[in-house]
Formats: sequence, structure tokens, C-alpha cells
Amino acid sequence: MKLSIDHQTNYYYKEFAQRSVQYIRMSPMALPHQIVHTWSVMLPKLATLQKDGFGNIWFTLSRNEKHDNLQIQASGIVEINTDTQYVEDSGEIPYLLFTVQTPLTYCSTSMRDFAAPYLETVTLENLRGLASALITQMPYTTNVTHVGTTAEESFEMKAGVCQDHTHVFLGCLRDKKIPARYVSGYLYDADQNHMSSHAWAEAYLDGYWYTFDISNQLFQPSHHVYVAIGRDYLDAAPVRGVRIGGGYESLYSQVMVNRID
Repeated sequence: MKLSIDHQTNYYYKEFAQRSVQYIRMSPMALPHQIVHTWSVMLPKLATLQKDGFGNIWFTLSRNEKHDNLQIQASGIVEINTDTQYVEDSGEIPYLLFTVQTPLTYCSTSMRDFAAPYLETVTLENLRGLASALITQMPYTTNVTHVGTTAEESFEMKAGVCQDHTHVFLGCLRDKKIPARYVSGYLYDADQNHMSSHAWAEAYLDGYWYTFDISNQLFQPSHHVYVAIGRDYLDAAPVRGVRIGGGYESLYSQVMVNRID
């Protein structure tokens, strides 16, 4: 399935920023089940291209001139194999790295108790059962969390978005030393355009990474475009950086994913 993707992100600052450094991960990964036919990232000025420790494509954009906005447009064509059941481990990153908790995925006692019935025996069926129970416990709810909300906080609120569902799921699995990683990217939905970047979890079982899209209850990457992987949101965020000045910022972001074959 070939997909045309257009991702526009605009940050507006209340005041002029004197200097900023932004790290931009908006380029899909080349994987056995995912072919990147064309892709471009348009930025305000020339940026440095490299890969981070997880193999994610990473632009570093440094601006030393005064500016009151940041505009990014990423677009291209990506083909995915819709028959893919799981993702093979590349072997480049030790999978045990993804058993280590981060501040965003820390597992609270209430999370541990909630997950316990599903993790007595680690099977694909039980993990899917946990994912199903989690969306019931935490219905998809916008505007109640932010990028810094921890798994513990969103679980106690019993609400959140894809990022929060993923962090809670990762926290529960890592508490049992089950390797689990955060994935960011794009989702194709035939009924509607997914208007923002998406996030889901993957768990390592028997040498393979299995998909757990809690928000949509999807368990194979048949509609997912991989952009970045990491331990949590901070490792895979589309845009992350620092600036001097600028004051309050507002964000406008839109993603359009359309099938073209």
C-alpha cells in the first residue's frame, strides 16, 4: 500500500527568539516492510543531517538570527506491506535497553496491580488483553495531558491520547522486564485523516517486535508508517529543542495521509 504523507508544523512565538537549536525527526525509516520512495523536509535554513543512537534520521537546525516562528513541512511517498505481522529485530540496538524505565514510563503500584492478571504468563494473547483493558480504563481523551505527562499521572486521570496509552503500556511491561519500545510515526485511516503524528508501542517476544496500538486497538503494523523509535516520547519526538527568548509559543500541526494505489 502506497501512502502520500504531508506533515506541516508551525510554531509561533509571542516575542523574538534570539537563538534556537531544534532536533527534528520527521523522516520515515527504511525497514524491510517499509519502502520510502520519496521524502523531503523543508526547513527555514540548511540543517545538519545525521542518525541518533536508535537509528532515527535526525536534522539539527541551528538559528542564530532573530526569529518569531518555526515552519517545517515534511512530505513524500511511503509504501508499506499490509501483510506484515511483526517487525524483525535489527540487532543494532540491544533489546534489553528497552527494559529500563524512564521518568515518563515509571510504573506505579496502581499500574502494576492493574496489569498483574495479564502478565502472570507473558504471551501475545495476554499482552493484547492488557492493551484492550487499558483503552477501557483510559478512554482516548484530548486536551487533558501534555508531552510531559507521565504514565502514572495519565493512568490516575484515566484519560489520555496515544502517547499516554503507549507510556502506560511500556511502564507495565518494563516493570516485568519485558522489552518494550516507543514508536512514533503516521497512521493511515481509510475513514478519516489522522491529523497529527501518532504513537504506539512494540513488545519484544521470541526475537520479534509486535505492535500494540492501544488507542486504535491495532496489533499489526499494517497501517503504520515508522518514523522514530526510542524509550519514550522524548527519544522519538518529531520536534524537540531549546531556544533563548521567544516567550510563549503556540503550535499548529496538521498531518494528511492518503492512499494512492
